[in-house]
Parts: sequence; C-alpha cells; structure tokens
Amino acid sequence: MVNIILSGNFAFLNHVTIIPALACLDDNCYPSLLKNYVYQSRQIGSPGHSEIAKPSKILRTFTDICLLTLVGMLSVPVVANLLQIGGKHQVMNASFSSFKIVNTYGAFGSVGEARYEPIISVSNDGKSWVEIELPCKPGNVKRRPCFCAPYHYRLDWNIWFIGFKPHQSMLQRRERWMFELIHKILRGDINGNDDRPWLALLDPTSIDFLLQYGPTKYAKVDMY
Repeated sequence: MVNIILSGNFAFLNHVTIIPALACLDDNCYPSLLKNYVYQSRQIGSPGHSEIAKPSKILRTFTDICLLTLVGMLSVPVVANLLQIGGKHQVMNASFSSFKIVNTYGAFGSVGEARYEPIISVSNDGKSWVEIELPCKPGNVKRRPCFCAPYHYRLDWNIWFIGFKPHQSMLQRRERWMFELIHKILRGDINGNDDRPWLALLDPTSIDFLLQYGPTKYAKVDMY
C-alpha cells in the first residue's frame, strides 16, 4: 500500500486500507515508546499489567507453526501459477482449494507494453487546435499535478480505459460517453442557462475557453 501511495496513484483508498490493517497487528509489534504513549493518553494500564491470562508460549508457537505450514502447503499451486511452471498461462482471480483460503488476485494481472493517452482537442478552422483539459488527467505538461481525494474525478477515471487496446472496442461499449461529450462541446447551447452541468467535469481553463469562445466547428481525440 505504501508503494502504491508513493507512486502517485489515486492513494486515498490505500490510506483507508492501511488503517484497519494496523488494528490486526498484535500490540507487541509496535515500539514500546508508542505503546506507552497510547496507554498513558487513554489512562489504562500498561501492557505489562494486563489481567487477561496469556496463552503459554509453547501453545502460541505450536499454533503459529500449524498456521504457517497450512498456508505454505496451500500456497504451492498459487506460486506455481504465478511462476507459470509447466508452461501454463497464469490464471488470475482464481481459487486453488475448496475453502478458498489462498487465492490469486488479478485486477491488474496484465500490463500493456505501451500506454496510450486520449487527448480531446477543438478547432474552428481545422488547423489550429486547442486541447480540452480535465482536472486531473495528464495533458498540459506545465500544469501542476492535482490532488485527488477522497473520490476520483468522473471523466478523468473513465477516459483512462479508452487508452486500452482495442480503442474502438472500448468506445463502442462502456466508453460511449465520449461521443456525447464531444457532441455537447460542438453544440451551440454552451452559453445557455440549461443543459451544461457537464462543464463542471472539465478543468477551469477549458471551461473558461468554451464559455468565452463558444462552440467550435471541429473536435477530435488523438491517442498519444
């Protein structure tokens, strides 16, 4: 999770995931200085004065070894699948036992060799083009990176999928909204009072441009 946060990805959910994960750790995993601070601030007894009977060290060690052995044995087919042993293709989002204790997760199981970025541009003469910016989507290289939390910007998130090949297939299926957006940009009612809530989905610079110059004659989407 920390690695994803440092990568600059949409990291709010990763912060949220870390918080409950910390509660799953035993108190002994934390430094003594931190534990003493927490116990003193909450006015409860120190860890050394707990009245709850602790399990014997032998029982705790035996239980840990059993769990470690179980997970290790169940992980053999998972690791074999990950390393593609035997010439088999890697299977994602699959279970390898009846109880589904150890599985594979593959939201990003495959990564393309190239990353394509859709850029929307408009023009009045078909020669000079102005790019339409979105709040957080990569575009103007001179613009400061945005801060995106606690939610994703709607168009910025959806347009990301158009970059996957085949592009036409994505446009014809789940990303058909792109045609509607271009239609609204080219339509002549931008300066009206109604039917323009979609403007709020764009970057303020592009909103000002469209409101100032009105609808354009041409629009295109380039893949970089």
